[in-house]
Amino acid sequence: MVKANVQAIDQLDAEQLGSGMMITDRRFFILAVSERMTQRLGFAKDELIGRPARSLFPAERSAGLFDHIAQAVKKDGYWQGEAHYVVKGGQVYASRVNVYALAGSEGEWLVWHFAERDSAPSTFPLASAEVLRTIYASVPFAVVPVAADGTVQDWGDGAETLFGRRKEEAVGRPIWTLFRHSGQTPLPFPPEKRQCGEGIVQREDGTPVNIAYAVIPVPSSSGYVVIAEDITKRKQKEAERRRQVELAKKIQHHLLTPLIQNKAVTMEAIYIPSDDLSGDIYACYQIDLYRYGVIVIDVMGHGISSALVSMLLRSLLRGLIVRVIDPVSVASELEKHVQNLFPDEANDIRYLFSMIYLVIDTKKRKIEYTNAGHPAGLLVLDDGSVHELDKGGLAIGSPFSLPFEKGVIDYGRRARLLLYTDGILEEMDPSILQSIEKIRTCTQMYRHLSDKGFLERLISQGPSLASPADDICLLSITVHG
Repeated sequence: MVKANVQAIDQLDAEQLGSGMMITDRRFFILAVSERMTQRLGFAKDELIGRPARSLFPAERSAGLFDHIAQAVKKDGYWQGEAHYVVKGGQVYASRVNVYALAGSEGEWLVWHFAERDSAPSTFPLASAEVLRTIYASVPFAVVPVAADGTVQDWGDGAETLFGRRKEEAVGRPIWTLFRHSGQTPLPFPPEKRQCGEGIVQREDGTPVNIAYAVIPVPSSSGYVVIAEDITKRKQKEAERRRQVELAKKIQHHLLTPLIQNKAVTMEAIYIPSDDLSGDIYACYQIDLYRYGVIVIDVMGHGISSALVSMLLRSLLRGLIVRVIDPVSVASELEKHVQNLFPDEANDIRYLFSMIYLVIDTKKRKIEYTNAGHPAGLLVLDDGSVHELDKGGLAIGSPFSLPFEKGVIDYGRRARLLLYTDGILEEMDPSILQSIEKIRTCTQMYRHLSDKGFLERLISQGPSLASPADDICLLSITVHG
């Protein structure tokens, strides 16, 4: 059957044109080619099938060609003209090309005929059934023609491989009985319009197979074409990725430091990753009897790559903060470490991160900090005055290296600090400026609440944060007298 179907396009080529023929989908990816076409181009069939047809035409000589073809086929059903194409050795040749929409495929497939440059335009009708059968043997998925009542009309090699059933077992049967698994069918049939989805089918031997499918109505025949592809390996990889992400998520949450709770300092945090893994981290350490180091980091992006970078940074923080202490020195040391870790990716934004780090000295009632490209933290004093923690420099990993600046603020008997990453700004209000103002007002208004009560009031100012677009990290710190 494979041999017969492959021969169909070659027979059509030899009888009606004699110079080369190929079939593409509507995105111009090659689905099938004739033997004469492979000889003409110098490529083997497996080198051409699945390849974009655009790669066969030199860009400098065919600018706009595919747009013209798409428009003409959509309007008139065909395109005829002269075009230049490239063979395997790199030589460029000219040919008369005729492109037709394949009848019965609802414009999904296009047939390309290549003739000699001086040959007359072709006007022959296409043998659609023959060409469609060729597709069954050429594409790496099942293509099943279905009658209006849902019965299978033909059954190619792709369908045999996917469903594990021979042609004589499938033709004439209702299509939905072949898609059934565990008493359920994922196939919406008959559909009013094109339907796509995923589901599970059961092979004849009982093996379940994950599939992606599309049901395409064909108005000219009142029937349908069902396309199904085995995605079992993809699903297995996705399941494995989910298991790995879940493990990494547990590790990441475990690496977050415990929040400090004593008579001098109390803390509370809200930590919401956007997709299970976050590029945001916070860490807090008691340096000595009177001093506390607190840092919030936001690695560019979110997901696995940013989470790995953030976890790598987390492993450095305790030793660095307790040993170096000074905010400017800590920022400089982190920048040097990133440059040493990624010397060949100096301008790669994947390794860029913002940071705010501060040292609270409860004996001197003083806060020293540096802000490396991070949203300004807020300090609210007992009298209601608000101070922005905005002094510092550029994000760490920036190609523009500038010295970091240190900010110093004295506080009185009691003070409330809010540190956050920029994910909350996108959730509070469509306007970033309005979000910043809401946060500022809320921090000032609810400064006398507990850290937990204050954060609950803060997040209630916006919509639900169940599925944020970006990672969210909020850290409330109260310094008591």
